[in-house]
Amino acid sequence: MIGIFIILLLAMFLVIKFCKKTLKIVLSIVIVIVTLYCVILSVDMSRVTSFREPIFNISWYEETGLIEYKGIGYRTIVKYGYTNNNEKKITSIEMYMFNKCIAGAVE
Repeated sequence: MIGIFIILLLAMFLVIKFCKKTLKIVLSIVIVIVTLYCVILSVDMSRVTSFREPIFNISWYEETGLIEYKGIGYRTIVKYGYTNNNEKKITSIEMYMFNKCIAGAVE
């Protein structure tokens, strides 16, 4: 992810230095949107790998012991179990993008 941020900063520098005004505005907006998406994805990915629910997702599908969250271009599946005290506890989390698992954690 750090490499992507470096590439985006380099692209922003090149746009500012070499482009005309209208193209500069359009490319700057595109670069800012891509940067925001990368930040959102990296925050959710770090939460999934540290065994916590994602922030920037919407609860899409809920079943007993399973919740599926939908994000922008990715989805997260959280499986729950219960302890001896009947407390709800996360047993596994998986994050998918293009139907490939990009992050996950299992208890």
